[in-house]
Amino acid sequence: MNGKSRSSWRSISGAPAGDLGAIYREGLRLRERQPAWNGLLPLEAQERTWLFSWSGGVLRVFCQSPVWVPWLRRHEKKVLKAWNAAFPAEAAGRIEAVVRPLPPVQAARPLRRTWVVPPSAPPALRGAAEDLSGELAAALRRLADTLEGLQAEAVAAASTKEKGARLVE
Repeated sequence: MNGKSRSSWRSISGAPAGDLGAIYREGLRLRERQPAWNGLLPLEAQERTWLFSWSGGVLRVFCQSPVWVPWLRRHEKKVLKAWNAAFPAEAAGRIEAVVRPLPPVQAARPLRRTWVVPPSAPPALRGAAEDLSGELAAALRRLADTLEGLQAEAVAAASTKEKGARLVE
C-alpha cells in the first residue's frame, strides 16, 4: 500500500459526494429555487439570506451575519407557511440557519500616477522642434518643457524623501 486513503471523497455534511451529474443537477435545482426563496422574503432579507438545501422537512439557509438568524426565527412561521403553499410536494416544518459572512470587499486603491520620463526625451523633442516651424514646433517645445518639469518634480520628491530618511544632528 502506498498509504493513501482509498475512501471516496465526502462533502461537508459527511455524505458521499456522488457523481458530477448529481452535483450539477443539485446546483441547477438550487439556482431555480433561489428566486422563489427570495419571493418569500422582504427585500432587506433577500440580499442577506441564501437557501442552500431543503430536504426532510428542513430548509437550510446561509445568513450573511448573525443578525439574520433571530430574524429568521421570528418570521419562521410566516416563511414556512408561504414555502408550503408554494411547494406542497416539498413541505418544510423548520428552518436551520448558518452564518456564513461574505468576505470583506477590498476597496480598490486608486492608481498612483508616476511619470517616468526618459532623460533623453526633452532634448529629442527640442531637436525635432528646431526642424519644424509654426504651431507644431511650439507644441513640441511646450511638451519638452512639461517633461522637464516632471523630471524636476520627480528629482525633488526623491531628494526630499532621502533628506527625511537621514538622521539630522
